[in-house]
Amino acid sequence: MERSPTPTPVRRSVGPIQLWIGVGVVGSVGMVLSGSGIGSIPHPAGDRWWLTVPIGTGAGAHVAFYASVVVLLAGWVGVGAHAYRGHLSVRTAWVVLGLWSLPFLLGAPLFSRDLYSYVAQGQLARHGLNPYVVAPSALGPGNLLSSIASVWRNTASPYGPLFVSVSHLGASVSGGSLVAQIMVFRAFELVGVALMMVSLPVLARRLGNDPGLALWLAVLSPLALFSFVSSGHNDALMMGLMLAGLALGTGGRLRWGVAVCALAATIKLPAAAGIVFLVADECTRVGRNRRWWLMGEAAVITVLVVAAVTVGAGLGWTWLGPTALHVPTELRVLITPLVSVGTFVHGVLHAVGLPVTLSATVTTVQAIGGVAALSGIVWMAFHARDRDPIRLCGLALLLFVVLSPTLWPWYLMWGVAVLAATTAQRSRALAAVAGLAMLVVGAGGTPMFNGGAYWVTGPVLLGAMIWFLWSGRAMTTLRGPGYAA
Repeated sequence: MERSPTPTPVRRSVGPIQLWIGVGVVGSVGMVLSGSGIGSIPHPAGDRWWLTVPIGTGAGAHVAFYASVVVLLAGWVGVGAHAYRGHLSVRTAWVVLGLWSLPFLLGAPLFSRDLYSYVAQGQLARHGLNPYVVAPSALGPGNLLSSIASVWRNTASPYGPLFVSVSHLGASVSGGSLVAQIMVFRAFELVGVALMMVSLPVLARRLGNDPGLALWLAVLSPLALFSFVSSGHNDALMMGLMLAGLALGTGGRLRWGVAVCALAATIKLPAAAGIVFLVADECTRVGRNRRWWLMGEAAVITVLVVAAVTVGAGLGWTWLGPTALHVPTELRVLITPLVSVGTFVHGVLHAVGLPVTLSATVTTVQAIGGVAALSGIVWMAFHARDRDPIRLCGLALLLFVVLSPTLWPWYLMWGVAVLAATTAQRSRALAAVAGLAMLVVGAGGTPMFNGGAYWVTGPVLLGAMIWFLWSGRAMTTLRGPGYAA
């Protein structure tokens, strides 16, 4: 994601932007209609959306669905051609967001069943149960429980107290209809999307980058639309708050920036990366004695915010305990790079006759990845001088996600959304992630890589990691200009 020179104007016509916006609308409507039978619909399918067509669940539905995905991608790329030329205004981006997201807002969930888990956690809290102690299965059999992915039905909440409190509120105001509950929870995530739409242009302009291109990459991309609107992941609220905190912190309001990032961390802990890099950047501007004061002040603000939210939620401190923090690592899926590499390594070792177990091999690879991620993030934090701290923050989040024990595509939005405001916004690799990453899961939320796929994905990922380090691309990616405070 090295810094690219300012592009020269595109000579050939790319067509009016209105054309590509219309293409995107056709794609989003087509996805919702064709996905009404193969998406993450309730089980059993007693709760129906009005955007439903009797297309079935066979090959025809899948062809129509993925053809619509291609159409939406074409519309997004067409709008991106205008954004790269500096012709996508913030006002137009709002219009595009409204037109493209409305079908996903009204249609059945696609690509993930996490919304049903959120509803269940809210229902547990509404009934006086602690979601950090009691799993959704305590609600008993019914449409809600059977709609949750089976691996999470007996798992307590892995989310922070702010989101559990929001879930409680959503369950209290949405009534008994599962469709109504889904719509309410999506509305909460739209608050996060709106915060991103407001904060990203401010952050991009401050860093000397294009606000329209930032919104195209971080909010209008297929990954963002699928993750934040259709799937309604709470990452939208986390990222909205985190970007608001970064905008405040880089604008001379460090204390407020730290406080808002800490608030984001009470949804998901990785948002604390914003605090680390805001403080690291400020420490490069002051003397040694002042640095300790800054770090102490940031720590106090963070503790006060986290404590206030935790006490206010009234659910105790279990969410910071080892059991809750271990929840995201419990599911091992081949779309996770370290799981895929670890499974491949086990296959090779097993083939040459070494008596190693799959579990031990994958755990070892995950441990190595965890050490590498922590080391990389610490290195970035201590080398913030003369570099863009926001860029480093985004890279740290991507490093954390790629080397995490479990990776779902919407996790990638953490880094993509932050990097969209930096010089990395012109990276083709970043655009490819924003456009295609969600397709590693099916319309119903099932990972696409299964069985012996690791014989392909494992060596490819291992080779890519080695090349990235050996070729010097890692250090090139870390380079980035500073910014004027």
